[in-house]
Formats: sequence, C-alpha cells, structure tokens
Amino acid sequence: MNQNPLLHKNSIIVLYCVSGVIAFFQLNIGIGIAFGLSASIVHQYFFVKYLDQMLFAEKFSVFGFIVGYVFRFAILALSLVGAIALPEFINIFGVIFGLFVLKLLLYVKELSLKKGENR
Repeated sequence: MNQNPLLHKNSIIVLYCVSGVIAFFQLNIGIGIAFGLSASIVHQYFFVKYLDQMLFAEKFSVFGFIVGYVFRFAILALSLVGAIALPEFINIFGVIFGLFVLKLLLYVKELSLKKGENR
C-alpha cells in the first residue's frame, strides 16, 4: 500500500489552520488542539503501518501486537499527561478535541462515500 488513505493532507492542513485561528483568540486551546491532532496523526500512522504489515506482508506476532498497542496507547496518554502537566500552555479540552476530531472526520468521510455509492 503506497499511499495512506486515512491521512488526507488537505483535511489535516485545514484542521491545523483551525487550531491556528483558535490560538489567536485563546492560545492554550489552539495549542491543545494542535497537540492532540499531532498525537492522533502519529497514532493513526503507526496503526496503519501495523495493519499494512499484518495484512499485506502477513507478518503477525502476538508480542508485536502487544508492544504496538502499548506504544500507540502511550502516545495518546502522553498527550493527555502533557496537558495535565502544563495546563497554562496546553488546554486539556483542546487536546481531547484534537484527539477525536481526526477520527470524527474519518467517519464523516466514510459516510459520505457510502452515501455516494447508494445513488
């Protein structure tokens, strides 16, 4: 799989621009959204790489699965811990929004693709 279908460059640029605009009004919320979005993108990248390796290269090991799962979970947990440790710079609600907005965007795009198939 050459191109990652889950990470659309234009959507990510728009989301970072939105966090930049929010940062003009409330700096810590904008930084929190960008921080959460970055953690979500890294998590998604490693997840897709793991699935590519497992499905297309047919390399599956239980140990690799556990280590990968713990590593991906640690990325998400560290972003939240960073927001808790530095609340004056990173808003935790911004981080939570940044973590979920990419997944919500993927669901909306999938629904729009399925709706287009029905026509």
